[in-house]
Amino acid sequence: MSLRRRKMKMMHNDIYKTFKEDFPSRHFIRFGDNRHLSLYIGRDDDARYSFDFRGIYKPVRISSSDVIAVEQYKDGDIYTLRFSLEDSELLEYFCTFCQDLLDSVRVTNDDETAYHTLRSRYYSWRQLFRPDNARMTEAEIMGLMGELLFLRDFMIPNRGIDIALESWTGPEKTHKDFSDQQDWFEIKAISFGKETVRISSIEQLDSDIEGTLVVYDLEKMSPSFDGIRLNQLVNNIISLLVNTSQKEMFMDKLQLFGFDFSNENENLVFALRNERHYRVNPDSFPRIRRSMLPDAITRVQYELLLTEIEPYKMN
Repeated sequence: MSLRRRKMKMMHNDIYKTFKEDFPSRHFIRFGDNRHLSLYIGRDDDARYSFDFRGIYKPVRISSSDVIAVEQYKDGDIYTLRFSLEDSELLEYFCTFCQDLLDSVRVTNDDETAYHTLRSRYYSWRQLFRPDNARMTEAEIMGLMGELLFLRDFMIPNRGIDIALESWTGPEKTHKDFSDQQDWFEIKAISFGKETVRISSIEQLDSDIEGTLVVYDLEKMSPSFDGIRLNQLVNNIISLLVNTSQKEMFMDKLQLFGFDFSNENENLVFALRNERHYRVNPDSFPRIRRSMLPDAITRVQYELLLTEIEPYKMN
């Protein structure tokens, strides 16, 4: 881990640790490295975890969400912009939000610019703190987990953050989950013990270029198990991103899935039991191709028996 990432991780831990120190209502402490700006974390009058920016600027209307309350008020010449967490169960993710706010104004030295930057960052995060979204199904959560695991563990380390994010097209419902100038990947997450993997469209494996089918075996566990949770996986990837444009791109793609930091996601916990990569050879890998079908057939779904594609398994 680089020095910068270690420092970011330490800062995130410091924010969480500070919030958990159980200091009283109406108590704030100055936080962050930027001494040109007045940035604070603490608890507001209602004992909610809060982030404050105080300065001289021209305020504009900012609407609250169900999870983050936004308040603005004036004391003399100084305005305060305050973000307060309505649901304390989401504190870990609120800490990541606060860290992003701090990072976004790390080199800003005037209040007006800082105010509009913080306002913009809040509206980006607001979409992920929206508990009124239609709930993702268990199958959708597993599918997103598979793509996020591959993004975190393979694409980012091997392709770099920018290329990894740009190549992730699964949320956009394109034919392949990941594709770049080097390769394409189709990602599947299946229940542990299942013997088949479902291919939901012809195009997912149809290509004249060799690609890779990646299959994750996920076993559903009890909520008390220390396993993979979707919220934590998202949070972990956000902590790897190093600039605002990367975070914006990642959040935009998550929204296409209908993801938000719902408490209900915490109850779905999985253990990763296996990860398998299969080389999709253009000449011999068993699959249905568009060229095999008459024009009258427009949509085909099928299942692959995993034991029968074992010869294509990669080390």
